[in-house]
Amino acid sequence: MNFLRFTPLILIFQLTFLGAQCNDSKTIKYTDGSVGTYAGCLDDYENFEGDGILTNDAFIKKGNWEQGKLNGEGTLTVLSDGALFQGDWQNDELVSGSYILRTENFELNYLGRFRNLKFHGTGKRIFTTSSYTEIQEGDFFNDILFNGIETTTYNTGLIITNNVEKGDVVLSKRNDRNYFDPNKIIGDVVSSKVLLDVEGDQNEGKTFFVNMNIDAFEAKWVFDSGAQLTSIGKRMFERLKQEGVTFKDLKLNIKTFGVGGVSNGNLVIIENVRVGDYLIKDFIFKVNLENNFSLLGMDFMDMFSNVIWNKRDSSLTLYK
Repeated sequence: MNFLRFTPLILIFQLTFLGAQCNDSKTIKYTDGSVGTYAGCLDDYENFEGDGILTNDAFIKKGNWEQGKLNGEGTLTVLSDGALFQGDWQNDELVSGSYILRTENFELNYLGRFRNLKFHGTGKRIFTTSSYTEIQEGDFFNDILFNGIETTTYNTGLIITNNVEKGDVVLSKRNDRNYFDPNKIIGDVVSSKVLLDVEGDQNEGKTFFVNMNIDAFEAKWVFDSGAQLTSIGKRMFERLKQEGVTFKDLKLNIKTFGVGGVSNGNLVIIENVRVGDYLIKDFIFKVNLENNFSLLGMDFMDMFSNVIWNKRDSSLTLYK
C-alpha cells in the first residue's frame, strides 16, 4: 500500500526533471569581435536561465544561470592554461569555492573565499613542485596571504614555518634549529650555575667541558662559542644508542664549516637533556658522521633567555 501511495510522486518528479532539460542555444557577439556560444535554458527574453554552458575563445562557464548570470553552483575553465574555478557564484561572481591549476612544473590548489576571481578572504593555498610543498592558510588579499601561516616542506626534510602579518613575515622558524622557548626549559629556579671541567693549562691551551645527561646517561661536550650547532661525536652517539637512548631522526643531512674544514652530519631530536638544574625538552643535535667531536654550540645558548660565562671560576650561568 505504501509503495502504491508514493509511486505517483516519483513519476511526477521524473517528469519534472525531464522537462527541466533544455536544448536552447544562443550566439553572443562581444565588442572585441569574438563570438561565444550558449547552450542550455533560456527565458522568454532569451536570457540565460537555468542549467547551461557558455563557451568562447577564453573560457567555458557552466552551471545555474539567473537572468544571464551565474548564480549558485558553477564552474569556470580558463582555456589558456586549463585553470578551473568551481564553487558558489552570486551575480556572476565566484564567492567561495576552489581553484586548481596544473602544469608540468607545479600544481596549485586553493580552497576558500574569492573576489574578482582572486583569492580574497579566509582560505588555504597549496603549491606543490617536485622539490617542495608550500601551504598558506589564513586571510588572503588579492591572491596574497595577508595574515596567517606559511609552511614550506622540502623533500630534504627541511620545514620552514613563517608567521605572516599584513603581508610581511614577522617570525620564521626552521625544524633544523633550536630556538628560545621557556616551555622547553623545565625547572623551578630562575638561573642555574653549571661548573665546567677544565683540561690543559694556559701554556698548552685550556679546553672547557660541559657535563650533560642524555636521558639517564652522562656525557660531556666541549664548550665552543664559535660553533653554530651543538653536535654529538660519532663514537658518543653509537654509545648512547647502545645504552638505549631514544631519538627522532629528522632525516636531514647538513654540512657545517669550521677551522678544521667541512663536517657532514645528520640532525636528530633527543627528548630529554639535563644540564645543571634544568631539563631541556626536544633538543636538536647534529650527529657527526666523520669525527668524534662533541661541541656545545651557540644554539644551546639560544635556548635560554641569557647565558653568562665566567672564565675565572670556569662556570656557565643559565637563565630560564
